[in-house]
Amino acid sequence: MKYFSVPADFKKTTIDAYERLNNSYKGSKVIETYGQITEGNLFGSGRPSDVLNKVDFNGLKDYVEYSKQKNIDFNYTLNTSCFGNRDFTKEGIHEIKCYLDKIYNAGVRSLTIAMPSLIEIVKTMGYDFSIKASAICQISNANKALAYKKMGVDRMVVDIPIHRDFQALKNIREAFGEKVEIIVNTICHKNCIYTMFHYNECSHDFDKNSQKSSVNYYPYRCILRCHEDNSNFIKTAWIRPEDLKYYSEVGINYFKIQGRQVVAVGDPVRTVESYFKESFDGNLMDLLRVFSPTNLFNIKIDNKKLEGYLKPFFDIPNFCKNNCPECNYCNSFLEKSINVDKAKVENNNAINYYTGFDEFTNSIKQVMDEAIVENRAKKCTAKPELDFDFDLDFEEDNSKGCVK
Repeated sequence: MKYFSVPADFKKTTIDAYERLNNSYKGSKVIETYGQITEGNLFGSGRPSDVLNKVDFNGLKDYVEYSKQKNIDFNYTLNTSCFGNRDFTKEGIHEIKCYLDKIYNAGVRSLTIAMPSLIEIVKTMGYDFSIKASAICQISNANKALAYKKMGVDRMVVDIPIHRDFQALKNIREAFGEKVEIIVNTICHKNCIYTMFHYNECSHDFDKNSQKSSVNYYPYRCILRCHEDNSNFIKTAWIRPEDLKYYSEVGINYFKIQGRQVVAVGDPVRTVESYFKESFDGNLMDLLRVFSPTNLFNIKIDNKKLEGYLKPFFDIPNFCKNNCPECNYCNSFLEKSINVDKAKVENNNAINYYTGFDEFTNSIKQVMDEAIVENRAKKCTAKPELDFDFDLDFEEDNSKGCVK
């Protein structure tokens, strides 16, 4: 049996659709949706709040009750990577306890958490929450998995960069147990230099005072990297529906579909069914984005032409050396699966757009322009230096060494 955790859009009709899928497919099951409130929210999370479905505690309680009637659980995401050190103060801990009380009273019994300090707070306070360690924990080996297990974590999501390292996945599965979960539709770059900083940005951009420049900074740079080199679309650590079998073979049967930020405009039910079928005929990028029109410039990658791509990663230990200049493997599949000429047009349009509307870069330019203007103004108003290169009649007091 394959178990799926999917993003909540907080619609009862979607829960009904998941119930139908659960009854129709005997080998797969949606066991939970996940998400958080946005109205009265105390915590940040792995997503900025302005892109999430609007819901308050009353809406959460109603949704959780309905989901459980359909035998689908709900997991509340408390996976902020930073709480501004409030978690180390008595006032902050009291604040957290009051928030946990509200979540518990709404019927929630499952949490996704990233911060070890928050895990300790939850476990120490005696709630019967089950805890899932977030992908933000960056659990990349068996030792880290065991450390979280000893803290009382019941389930864990593996670190994205090891999605294709099957020996590491096998080691984690053997050390932690069966409840090891992996994200199937990630669009994050493998070993991305921005990852941890992006998580921190999201943790602080959870209120209505979020700055557009901070919310857009990391997504814009990720998009630009892909359009500057299309092989990055292939290198991202997604998992095709057809390739779930490789993960089951190393004992991983818990799968997570990400996309809290796009489910409101996408088609999560179609996405889930594609993974239930373990087959998808179409543009891989559409599937990864939960069929949401979130990207203005869409590179089309034929999913079926990627058949066989993952097999060497499974068959050959350390197949990927993480040294792309010395390897052309991903590029060879890129050439098979995309229309190169159409991609070039999309790439040029995307680069022009995202560099032209980058608030962060524009802010730097404005500061530099203002500094130039300010320096020019200072030069214009500066008093001229006096030229003393001429004879003066004066008496010098040698005893005091000064000029009279």
